[in-house]
Amino acid sequence: FHRERTGEGQQIEIPMFEAVTSFNFVEHLAGAAFDPPLVAPGYSRVLDPNRRPHKTLDGFMVVLPYNDKQCRGFFEAAGRADLADDERFASANSRSRHVDQYYGLIGELIATKTTADWVKLLKVADVPAIPIKTLEDVLADEHLNATGFITHYEHPTEGRVKTTGVPLHFEKTPGSPTRRAPPRLGENTRDVLAENGFSNAEIDALLEGGAARQAE
Repeated sequence: FHRERTGEGQQIEIPMFEAVTSFNFVEHLAGAAFDPPLVAPGYSRVLDPNRRPHKTLDGFMVVLPYNDKQCRGFFEAAGRADLADDERFASANSRSRHVDQYYGLIGELIATKTTADWVKLLKVADVPAIPIKTLEDVLADEHLNATGFITHYEHPTEGRVKTTGVPLHFEKTPGSPTRRAPPRLGENTRDVLAENGFSNAEIDALLEGGAARQAE
């Protein structure tokens, strides 16, 4: 936008440490935003040890009923509609004051059914929830395979290989993980050394002396 308005470009720097700190302290700065601090930094809901993936009968799920409607929907789906009127959980303020008990209770109830049961029940109840997938589950994911993100190709020496695609989509210049196969160890040694100014004689000496290796 600045370039369009002024005709002048600019350097953009995005340091990883500062970016992650900024993202986390949107919530965790809390009372420490005041000088002197009102309380120690940290968002109690996020830091509570019971706010974590909950174990089902056959796996794990992340379940996060946050507002009043979701809270009531979760308790009804769990067959404990009475808990929605419990003064500890009846409002956002009371749930915040009893956050450890709230998340702990969610964990206890989640443990009573299978992951598939909860996925079905909480979808109907419109409660934010998602099952935890194993690495094998992700590789077999229907969506990732249907979009071609999980893909296969034939490597010239290693046979059939599975890999992930490029997550960014450029309409005019799409990327491809299979455009060029990963090189074997030492496959491009001579080319790399030549690009860095070594003469053929120097490269031969490095290879003969064992300082460099060229794949056969």
